[in-house]
Formats: sequence, C-alpha cells, structure tokens
Amino acid sequence: MRDAESQFLDTLYLGVRDGEDFEDALRQLCKMFGVASGTLLDFDAARPEVTTHAAVGLFSGDVVDLYQREFAAIDPAPPAFMTRPAGTAIQTYRLLQDEVERPGVFFAEFFRPLGLEECLGGTLAVRDGRFAMVGLHRSPDRAAFDDGDVARLERLMPHLSRALQLRRSFVALDRRNVALAEACDRLAAGMVGIDDTGRTIFANAAAARMASQDDGIALDRLGRPYAIDRAANQRLAELARDVVAGGSGGVVRVPRPDGKAAYVLIVAPLFLDEGLDGGRRRRGTLFVIHDPLHRQPPPSLLIAQLFGLPPGSATMLAALAAGEELKDYAERAGISMNTVRFHLKTAYARAGVHRQSDLIRLITAALRDLADHGNGS
Repeated sequence: MRDAESQFLDTLYLGVRDGEDFEDALRQLCKMFGVASGTLLDFDAARPEVTTHAAVGLFSGDVVDLYQREFAAIDPAPPAFMTRPAGTAIQTYRLLQDEVERPGVFFAEFFRPLGLEECLGGTLAVRDGRFAMVGLHRSPDRAAFDDGDVARLERLMPHLSRALQLRRSFVALDRRNVALAEACDRLAAGMVGIDDTGRTIFANAAAARMASQDDGIALDRLGRPYAIDRAANQRLAELARDVVAGGSGGVVRVPRPDGKAAYVLIVAPLFLDEGLDGGRRRRGTLFVIHDPLHRQPPPSLLIAQLFGLPPGSATMLAALAAGEELKDYAERAGISMNTVRFHLKTAYARAGVHRQSDLIRLITAALRDLADHGNGS
C-alpha cells in the first residue's frame, strides 16, 4: 500500500505543471480507496460557483457540467464541509445524516442516479467564503467508508492541499504568459527577450517576420537577434553587454544591404523578478526592433476594427480625425448630410459617446497609441 501512496504522491506533484498527471493522480487515489469517482474542487459559497481542478470516474465530463449548471446551488455537502476545519475528512453518512435518511433533490435526482451512494470528503482550505475539497465517491457495492478510510485520506490531504495551491499558481502564470504572448504578437515592433544566462525567453511574430526577410536583421540558433552589418552587430553586442553589467543599454541603427531605411534597435534591461528579497534583481535583455518600412493599415481600417464600425462610418471618421469638416467631407464623398448624420449616430453608439468632439478625441488618441513610431516620428 505504501508503494501505491508513493506512486500517487509522485504523480500528484508532477501534476502541478501537467493537468493530465493531476487527473492521473486522482485516478490512482480512487483506485487506492476502491471508489467509483473522485473530484478536486473549489467552491465559492456566495455565488455559488464551482471550479473543477480534476474529476475522474462517474463524476466527470458532462456530469460535472450538469452539476455546475443545475445542482451546485442545491448540493447540501459544500455548506456542510465548509464548516469543517481544513485538513479534516468525514463521510457524508455522518455529516449529512438527515439527507441519508430522507434524501433531498440533490441526492435523489443527481447523486444516486449516477450510481453513487456516499462521499468521503476532505476540506483542503477555507478562506473568505471559498473553500477547496477532495471528494471520493463510492458506489453501493463498496462498503461504507470507515474511520480507517478517514485517517488514510487525512494523511494524504496536506500533499493534496499543497499540490492544489501550486497548481493554481502555475495555471495563473500560464494564463498570464499566454495573454502577454498574444499581446506581443499583435505589436508592429519586433520584441526579443533574453534571460540572464543568454537564453531566449520569447520572440514575437514581428521579430520572426523581420528575421525571415534576410535584409539586415537575423536571429541566431539560440533565437538572439544579430545584425548582418559587422559594425552594427559589434555595437549591438556592446549594448547587450552594457545591460548585463547593469547599464541602461541604448539604440543602434542596423543598415539594410539594399540601402533602404535602416532598422532601429533599442537594447534595454528586462527585469526577470520583483527583487522581493532586497538583493540585486536578475537582469535580462530586451531587444525592440523597429522597421520604418512597415506600414500601419490605413486609419479607416484601424477605426473600423477598433470600434466595430462599417466601412462608410470608419472612412468618414478617419477624415474627421485628419481635420476635415463634416460638410466638406460630404461634398467630397458625394453623400448627403443625412447620411453623414447616420454615420455619426452609428459611431456614437459604438464608441459610447454623445458629442462629436469626444468622438474625435477618442479616435485620435486610439490612432496615436497604435501608431508605429519606428520612423522616429
């Protein structure tokens, strides 16, 4: 049995980073207890809302969706388990004796129709109306949970609690990293981040596109930017060394072989931690690559995309943002003032403003923020 527990713990901590391993650990736990299903859940009593970290066996997949949608609000177990101290386990036969004798809607219409009879639940954490728990569900053909089962689960619960806490942290980091990567990939400027050991942390889509053009900028086999021009590359290396040594970096122009406008590279510190221990912060290197030949989409297209406007409204607003008067635009475009007013009304609704001055100010600010400053403007 100890071998089974050791294997379970190994898989559990591997699951901190890998969701499949996390579910596999729960399967092993169910096998150790001889039960039909198991769950690791977070509850928010105020809403009520359930977050499923892992669910296997009969209480999984579409059943979890059904539970969250129709039965979570009437499940008597969460409020009862929430009153239990963290680190303790108990059987629902003891915790909910009235429900056992006179089953309510949850047990009669959801739990028992699944082929489940009893839950051995352990409260992993309780805080501010939220709590986490592990639930092991037995079918009628398995003997009722006894004190030995309770003691055994409680022995494993500190590991479950710690692993769940770590998994939450890693999932949050992964989500943040995905969001930041997507945001970086939307930028017109190329961005490459290098850590303090010289390894590439990220290179966005624009950097990869510029490197693939083979016209002055490239990425080496480790993903670090370098200049084809020898003098520019030497200057780039000097700035990178300056950043590593604690300096602020600088700017270098990287000429193109065909003589067209040079790339502009900014080399700057990239801080890799918060420096919470009071010591020297880890410093990486950030390379920002501007291509002056890259052209932004026309203002009318950007306005249409930003505010969800039809082409006619977006074209008119681009003209107004450029300083053209409504009457002059109507004459140039060959449209009536009624059509102009219709475009304005549509734009007000989409942008959430009520005055032309506010609308133009909003659009001008958005276009300015999206402008590519690689040409030095």
